[in-house]
Amino acid sequence: MKKVFITALFACLAMLLANTSSYAQQSTKNRLGFLLGLASGDIDQVGIGGIGEFKVSKKVTISPQLLFYFPEDHGNWRHSFMEINFNANYYFYNKDIFEFYGLGGLNFTRFHWEWDGAGRNDDDGDSDMEVGLNLGGGINFEIGKNVVPFSELRVTVGEFNQFVISGGLKFNL
Repeated sequence: MKKVFITALFACLAMLLANTSSYAQQSTKNRLGFLLGLASGDIDQVGIGGIGEFKVSKKVTISPQLLFYFPEDHGNWRHSFMEINFNANYYFYNKDIFEFYGLGGLNFTRFHWEWDGAGRNDDDGDSDMEVGLNLGGGINFEIGKNVVPFSELRVTVGEFNQFVISGGLKFNL
């Protein structure tokens, strides 16, 4: 009777562990992709860019981004923005098709403006680079084997304060 009880106990434990492992979190993956972003705040523009995700551990990725905002024309002057982000993503939920993550990192924003120069004696333009901190979160939708749609919300605090909502596609490497 003792052998039957121990065997049944091991069988139940094995089924429990097998069931638990099927719900275990999957590991992060290396990815490259593109995004479309809408910024609000000191920068109110739409931009396009690229994104990468490179695995550091089971739940952490390093995610560089490059985002070019479309230039705006204001009559006799025009301006444009570009930003580079170096974020770390922490995946806190990674089951089924959903992957939720929080992010934090550094933002480098370059602001460039040009004057028409009609009747002006000084320079026709100038640029400035500012550093800020990123905080936010995002979601990946693992709907295909290689293509992963995503959406991300990010707040940048620094000289150029902004709120950016972006979305796009990432491709598993």
